[in-house]
Amino acid sequence: MTNSPYRAGVVGCGTIGQDHARGYREHENVELVAVADLDPAAAQAVADESDGVSTYKDHREMLADASLDLYSVATDHDTHAMLTIDGAEAGVRGIVCEKPMAVDLGEAKAMRTAADRNDVHLTIGHQNRFAPAHERGLELIAEGAIGTPQAITARAGGGLINNGTHFIDLGRFLVGDPDPTWCAAHVERSTDRYERGVPAEDSCVGRVSFDTDLRLTIETDTPSDLPTDGHLVVQGSDGVMTVDYGRSIRVAGPDGVNEYAPDSDRRRRVKFIDELLSWIEGERDGHRCSGAESIVTLEIMMGLYESVRTDQVVEFPLETRANPLHVMIEEGELPPSNPGAYDIRHPYASVRRD
Repeated sequence: MTNSPYRAGVVGCGTIGQDHARGYREHENVELVAVADLDPAAAQAVADESDGVSTYKDHREMLADASLDLYSVATDHDTHAMLTIDGAEAGVRGIVCEKPMAVDLGEAKAMRTAADRNDVHLTIGHQNRFAPAHERGLELIAEGAIGTPQAITARAGGGLINNGTHFIDLGRFLVGDPDPTWCAAHVERSTDRYERGVPAEDSCVGRVSFDTDLRLTIETDTPSDLPTDGHLVVQGSDGVMTVDYGRSIRVAGPDGVNEYAPDSDRRRRVKFIDELLSWIEGERDGHRCSGAESIVTLEIMMGLYESVRTDQVVEFPLETRANPLHVMIEEGELPPSNPGAYDIRHPYASVRRD
């Protein structure tokens, strides 16, 4: 690995942006040199955690001025595409964009095209692939601890593309990232619900088939007594793996019942950066959270919405580039029975963008 530290910058200085900045500060081969936010006070608060960090209100000014190698996009969902493309065009070497990758498939493909055209290593913030418990789960399934994976069930709160993206992505990761073949779904939107300014459903239930003939069932915001941070189970031909999200896994198989709660001496954000730097320097062929891998997760979510829009089983690859949920809302196909726009992240703020 190069002896010169990689120069890193972050746009978006909220809670997630602070986590990105912390990861860069903790990495021995990265120097956080710049942060940007529309709120100067938020940018300054992150900059004050380190020496020599410049602050900007405009991300384009930061990109032009700070000579960045690494660039994090930690803003709201509907800005990911624009900010990522700007970073790719500015010539950074690596980008870490928060999940979801984008709000529709067209945006995601444009992000990937911009990265490929400019030889930029694009990654998406599905950092739970680096949780030690999940890494151990991947190893155990590959070793045959539950036999052949046959079905995954996952439940989450907070909307499909907000938190559902983590559970679809993690489910694929645990079983070796198979490609989807078809999906079908049901969505309810009885209220005018938003999540960080983006229209969201009230609940979703979907089924996805993969090229291994494995099936995934995803539920978001359905009635449940389970913890709100989610639930994921992998059913195999010889056993079952239950995932305590980010913390531990429990395997019931031919060898009895065993629980694994591996310790980690490094934060998953730092491990994420390690793998990105190795990819940039040609020491590995890719990244477990690459744009190419993450676009599959987004395509699955858009496919679920498209199944509702067309009232059909949807086959992959998906042709529709717009967000089918947004299309249905704009065309009046999902009129709320309880009108009145609200945002589950900002309940006292307007959902309108200025």
